[in-house]
Amino acid sequence: MHEVPAEVETLLLVGHNPGLEELVLDLAGDGLDDTLERVHVKFPTSAIAVLTWRGTGWEALLPGTALLTAVTVARGKKE
Repeated sequence: MHEVPAEVETLLLVGHNPGLEELVLDLAGDGLDDTLERVHVKFPTSAIAVLTWRGTGWEALLPGTALLTAVTVARGKKE
């Protein structure tokens, strides 16, 4: 991510666990509502995490500097 050009404002990462879950938890210093707690409990298959960050360039993105704003599961909730 540090090599992404500065003019890129939105970045979509696709990956597998446990790596993607670990990345979300590493980057998120805080979360809205219960988002961070939900990722700590379970980051299921097809989960989508939305993080915001107000940095000046991707090379400055550091652990704990993003805000986890949403977590959803594309396939819907299991009943």
